[in-house]
Amino acid sequence: MLRLTLLLLCLLSAFPSWAQTRSSKLKPLYFQADKNNLQVLPQRFEYTLLDEDRFKVGDILLDTTQVTFQIQPSPNKKGFYRIVFTWPAGLIKEGELAVKNNSGKAILNTLVSKAQVHITQATTQQEQGQESLRSEIATFTVDDVEANLVDSMKYLPFMVFCLYRESDETRLYLCSKELYLSSQQGLMTVKSRSTTKKSAQIEINGKVVGNQGIIYLNERSESVAFKAQTQSGAFLEIETRKKDVDFKDVVVSDDGEKIILTASGAEPVEEDKVKKISDSDWQIALPKGRPVLYLKGDGDIPMRQEFYIRGTLPREKNRPYLSLRSPSRTYSSQLFFSGVAPEGVKIQVPEKDTLSKVEFPKKNQFLWQTKGIPAGVETRRYLLVKANEHDFIVGYDMFRGQPFALGLGAHYLTPSGVAFAELEFQWWLENFLMINADWSRFHWGLSLERKQHILEKDEVAKVDFTTLELLWRAKEGFNLVDESWGLTLPLQMVHGESASAMAYGLGAFWLKKPPRWLKSFMQWSELKLQYFAGSSGSDFKLQSAYNLKAQAYWQMNSQWYLRYGLDFSDYKYDPAAAKEESQLGINVGLLWKF
Repeated sequence: MLRLTLLLLCLLSAFPSWAQTRSSKLKPLYFQADKNNLQVLPQRFEYTLLDEDRFKVGDILLDTTQVTFQIQPSPNKKGFYRIVFTWPAGLIKEGELAVKNNSGKAILNTLVSKAQVHITQATTQQEQGQESLRSEIATFTVDDVEANLVDSMKYLPFMVFCLYRESDETRLYLCSKELYLSSQQGLMTVKSRSTTKKSAQIEINGKVVGNQGIIYLNERSESVAFKAQTQSGAFLEIETRKKDVDFKDVVVSDDGEKIILTASGAEPVEEDKVKKISDSDWQIALPKGRPVLYLKGDGDIPMRQEFYIRGTLPREKNRPYLSLRSPSRTYSSQLFFSGVAPEGVKIQVPEKDTLSKVEFPKKNQFLWQTKGIPAGVETRRYLLVKANEHDFIVGYDMFRGQPFALGLGAHYLTPSGVAFAELEFQWWLENFLMINADWSRFHWGLSLERKQHILEKDEVAKVDFTTLELLWRAKEGFNLVDESWGLTLPLQMVHGESASAMAYGLGAFWLKKPPRWLKSFMQWSELKLQYFAGSSGSDFKLQSAYNLKAQAYWQMNSQWYLRYGLDFSDYKYDPAAAKEESQLGINVGLLWKF
């Protein structure tokens, strides 16, 4: 109650000047599309086999007669040649290029980057009354080709020119007709063979289907394997899936002719029509009479996205705003927001929301309290907006981190042959020293770790360890949510059988997501170093020590992680202990975030 009263007093003193502040200095509350009379239809993959040489994928027209190359003398070196490759650029602008002989063996291979490719200005064509199609042409040049390679091409019955690109979730292959090299009057020309006719067809997930179709993709996990083959033998193969997109906001333009969408996730293919709002958010205006756009799926494969208007859409003048300092990330289970609503707009809590309440210190100003925020997930909370006899819903995104972590594991060292049970507790702070400033917010944490012998050797001194560590992240964020490097101040109590010593030192850590080829084994990787320069103690002292640990985290759910790794350590004592050797360790355990 005291906290709410203080907040109210601050707001009452600040609002007279704040009311004159433009909305650009405030945080907008978003009219989520599917909660404000705009139905978001499932993304769909479209295809059409137009004729023996052409097919359409989404809004891209591919003419396989344009997948070809020409050979000419090199202007740079006498006796060498230049090969100029061309292909429809709508689907593939970079990847690997290969020319294969009639046995399927590559006789020329090279990598193609976007910087090396020249794109002819897009030309739009109307196909059978449908929207304009993208049909850019890419040109790529390979210089200084040796004469013996070109000479060998002259004797091949045919060749095939292919472009391909593969990643974890995308596969794209575009191959030409069967081509051959003709030489007439000293000039070489690449022509297409027309003697071999194949059945023009479309395959979806390995099954032959009709020449035109639509595949609806409702979930990110759903993929589509597409293959189109023309009569001449040219073919296109695509394996892709949709990208998630969140249509956060929709308003109708002032003239009522367009709808303005704000979203995050998969971006539209028409980049020149997109306005970037932030690193993750973008905005686009669509005709109200035909709200359709194409989004980039995996590998930039176009996915058709349509909308259906079910009623009155909100307008920009109906939008309420929050203070610019309104938090969107927290460790707390409840948040307080201060906001302002336009004249004539009423703000309420939705009837089913029992975890929020709104108060009104002034006519168009409101205080919003929401509690019961779940930890570890992105949450969107809503308010009801009443404007011009219409009800709309606005939302605000917030993320509550998990400030505590409890780890339990086992640690084996060699060549000493001893083992420890490990227990660790972490506490990450929202505001260090209760100071709400950039340097203190989401940068600091504490760690307490106990290592207790569970397997001993007579010839190895029995020493247990208790370590208290002050943690500092270089980048604001949450542990195992945001990447960062950081520094630590460790204090370590070294427990002997009848004595102990307190060691002090410095440390560093680097927490990051692993490279793609390691994602099957871990979602996070951590490299941690501790160095102890000495210690206090009357019976013995720690002369110097270091621990270097590399750990992997495999996330089992939102709270539990499997943690495993390797470490290398070396401890020197005064007086010296028996068998002071560097140790290689292996550790495995569980981490619970809460």
